[in-house]
Amino acid sequence: MKKTILITIILTIAIPMMVQSQQTLKEPSTGKSFPAEVKFQFGGKEYTLSATGLTVRKKLFFKVYGMAHYMQYADKVNNAEDAFKSILTDGKAKQITMDFARDVDAPKIKEAYTDGFKQHATSAELPKIQPLVNQFIGYFTNDVKENDQFILRWLPGGSVVAILKGEEKPVITDETFARVLWTIWFGEYSIVDSNDLVEKMVK
Repeated sequence: MKKTILITIILTIAIPMMVQSQQTLKEPSTGKSFPAEVKFQFGGKEYTLSATGLTVRKKLFFKVYGMAHYMQYADKVNNAEDAFKSILTDGKAKQITMDFARDVDAPKIKEAYTDGFKQHATSAELPKIQPLVNQFIGYFTNDVKENDQFILRWLPGGSVVAILKGEEKPVITDETFARVLWTIWFGEYSIVDSNDLVEKMVK
């Protein structure tokens, strides 16, 4: 009887811990933990997104932030190229979560995004989206401290929602802007190891 009670107690403690462990993913380089699934509401709709992968953003030898990418209906694909194509196509909700591993000044953040849009937009695209780029970059007015989080969401129809340190900024809606923003991490000149960000999508 005592043995049965002891086993029951152990299972009562262990099972919730196992479930919690299964629901959390850790980026190994920074040690940052991210949920395996995120849920949120927008425009009266509820979205459930699954993690497609984790990576780290480094600048020279410094770790800037750990990063997780999420996607709605993240179907399995045969290779990374197919995963990138799916992610850079409008229609499914996506989310980038950045958890900072160091302090970063606001001017450096603005500079990084300015360079990112210039590098990843075509000569025809950039003039068209430049006012939206300026609006987006204007959101980064405060310095970032270690453990601060940025969340970027790309919702169907090209709506981009930026949540910076818990503050939700005005929505920017433009499919080209959304795609170019995402190519900073998923494009040909990605600033991170983009293969890591689609690891869970590739068969």
